[in-house]
Amino acid sequence: MGNTSLGAGSIEDIAAVQAFYADYMEVLDDERLQEWPDFFTEDCLYQIIPRENFDRDSALCLMQADGRNMLLDRVQGILKTQKYGPQRCRRFYSGLKISRVEGGVIHTRQNVVAFRSLLDQPTSILLCGASYDQLCRSDSRLLLQRRVVVSDTEIIDNALILPL
Repeated sequence: MGNTSLGAGSIEDIAAVQAFYADYMEVLDDERLQEWPDFFTEDCLYQIIPRENFDRDSALCLMQADGRNMLLDRVQGILKTQKYGPQRCRRFYSGLKISRVEGGVIHTRQNVVAFRSLLDQPTSILLCGASYDQLCRSDSRLLLQRRVVVSDTEIIDNALILPL
């Protein structure tokens, strides 16, 4: 595949990946959490891991879900058992790069910042870091096969229960 300003991948790949992430962020930012697992394959891996552990290739994560069913459980836990005051979370991704396309899997990297806003407090940073994702095609749409969000710090807000 030819090189572009976003890295390796065809123009069609780039457009599809950008549209995928726009839809992904919209679902999360609009608090439609029940739709979030639909962006993943059945056998997906979802992790949030501190930079130090990621760099050391350590498996110790802040959060991990092996498979879509674990993501569904997480959503149910958030919607039915978690009690918290009114809040909003906004996610911003930048620097999207398709690092390679291999065997039908699109490997991406991008910066991630998530902000949390409470009604009676200033907005704060929930997480700052990068994501390393693997997307594959399923029935003419992209799905996350692997999403690894690497946090630049080990100290996290307790609101990190929300998906990134």
